[in-house]
Amino acid sequence: MTTLRQKMKDEMQLKGFSSGTQQRYLREVIKLYEHYKRSPAKLEAKAIKEYLLYLVYKRKLSASTYNVTVHALKFFYEKVLSRNVHYNDFPLSKAAKRLPDILSTDEVTAILKATLHIRQKAMLVLAYGAGLRLSEIAHLKVADIDSKRMLLHICGGKGNKDRYVVLSPIMLKTLRIYWRQCRSKSLCKTKWLFPGHNPLKPISSATVSKAFKMAKERAGIFKRGGIHSLRHAFATHSLESGEDLYAIKQLLGHSSIVSTARYLRMTPNRMKSIIPPIETLKF
Repeated sequence: MTTLRQKMKDEMQLKGFSSGTQQRYLREVIKLYEHYKRSPAKLEAKAIKEYLLYLVYKRKLSASTYNVTVHALKFFYEKVLSRNVHYNDFPLSKAAKRLPDILSTDEVTAILKATLHIRQKAMLVLAYGAGLRLSEIAHLKVADIDSKRMLLHICGGKGNKDRYVVLSPIMLKTLRIYWRQCRSKSLCKTKWLFPGHNPLKPISSATVSKAFKMAKERAGIFKRGGIHSLRHAFATHSLESGEDLYAIKQLLGHSSIVSTARYLRMTPNRMKSIIPPIETLKF
């Protein structure tokens, strides 16, 4: 398994997968190994199908979680073991297309006010202010802040893509307060904007996520969703204020405009402006 693990790492590295995707895919293959206590290379298609059915019926995985497993195993057998993979051997599940709960501007304000520490506030301000993903917040470096051009450089985002996002005056002000209060001289040598317990490593994604959850609970907000809710809110509120859809796509780092266009379904202000055809009838 060790040799196969390294080979899989090499293949994913060549494909340009992000570190998060690499870790997740490896975990899924290791879970398959632990389930059968046998090398995945020795498993036939029937055994793999039985494992996938086990995940659906016994583990009751959600469609999205199950599909990640399928993609990981398909990559392993196709790219690492060079097997001819048939679609029927790795069927995907059709996930329900549910709209997320969107936080209002008042709710976002309440969450930011409910943070107990300036570091927590700085992370959440960036999440909403620039529509950043969880991993992007955790892996920000001090050098990524360009206060002269008022930009943030997002390095190695989803799909291992770089992009620039707007650094607003409020975001910069919050970061400067955070720097003065939290970044002691002993931590100034680290490259990470939000260092972890070990200053040489970035803060963990779990810590960032927990900061949002705690602030949300203190604010008395019970809508579904984790810290990604702030990214959804950024996109939705930007559309409601009249920002260009393509510009929002670039800021979010979406590969396709289709991913961004789904936020059009989440803008109630635009729905209110629509006049139903029945209003033109006289009866």
